[in-house]
Amino acid sequence: MEEPMMTEAQRDELKSLCQKANVLDKSGELLTQEGAQHFIDDLKKQMSERE
Repeated sequence: MEEPMMTEAQRDELKSLCQKANVLDKSGELLTQEGAQHFIDDLKKQMSERE
């Protein structure tokens, strides 16, 4: 069974986090909701460790 693709909300959050973290924007990639959430969580963790 195919996994659902990332939502528009996830895409927007990913784009924003990539810009804040100064990393390559992954929001244009074809990610599943789970894959997108993994990137989002990882970016949030990276940013919290920098502060």
